[in-house]
Amino acid sequence: MSLLNQNTTRTKSLPDDLEQRGDLGTEAVGDHWYASSAQRVNNRGGSASYSLYKAWTQSSGDFSLLQTAVIRSNVPKPGDNSNLVSQTVEAGWINYPAQVSAPHLFTYFTTDGYASTANNKGGWNREVAGWIQYDSQIYPGTSFAPLSTRGGTQYDIKIQWLLSNGNWWLFVLDRWIGYYPASLFGAGTDPNKSLQTESSQIFYYGEIFDNHPQLTTTDMGSGNWPEAGWQQSAYIRNMVYTDTSGVDQRYDGSGSIVVSDSNRYRMDAEYQSQTSWGSYMYLGGPGAGGVIDG
Repeated sequence: MSLLNQNTTRTKSLPDDLEQRGDLGTEAVGDHWYASSAQRVNNRGGSASYSLYKAWTQSSGDFSLLQTAVIRSNVPKPGDNSNLVSQTVEAGWINYPAQVSAPHLFTYFTTDGYASTANNKGGWNREVAGWIQYDSQIYPGTSFAPLSTRGGTQYDIKIQWLLSNGNWWLFVLDRWIGYYPASLFGAGTDPNKSLQTESSQIFYYGEIFDNHPQLTTTDMGSGNWPEAGWQQSAYIRNMVYTDTSGVDQRYDGSGSIVVSDSNRYRMDAEYQSQTSWGSYMYLGGPGAGGVIDG
């Protein structure tokens, strides 16, 4: 592990946002691109293991990530109950050189549908107030080594969210590292209709942020297509959600798939398999131009 500084303010978004815009494939700078699945189910979190590839990025302002997002949808916005927003806690594995020079663990949260990047409202890692650190070694922004290589040894890391004792706790590798207080999500609104009490959806996916006026050549995962499979393509395995009784259930994202541009990024999922990987997906792609690492 290495502990490095952070300095970015780029926002995030959910795959559904892109799906509903109706302009897929026509924009570049500022766009987010997805290979995503989701399950609409009441839950208290979930866990999976993520490939530790260093995804090639075209510039330091692009990012490439694999992640989970635990979401409460249709939360009435404080002071405007007719305006419904989503609230999230998110975590995963990212290469974002403008944030941390090496690929690293990240967290993100929003209380108001990504409207604010501000203390106790939403943002990355420890860039804004909200995250409470517990562990002395691993925190948002920590990089890990060694990393996976195409055709070589594969490494992955377990990441888990769990709503417990009034906090959204994050487990990484082999320990609980910190949390977002659930009270952040009930401020000014009905706690029983917010992420303070439970989640209504869980996503597992890959995401690319495009910082260029042209379509980015940034890779997702290893850069290989998911069809390349083991030792070649990035994966997320043993995907589960934790039900409202606290029991882990195998994840099934087949009902909500978003692939923004299958010519650049794709996913190949096997939900509730009978293998040791349970529910899993391979995902990735080389971006515009179709060349891995460039």
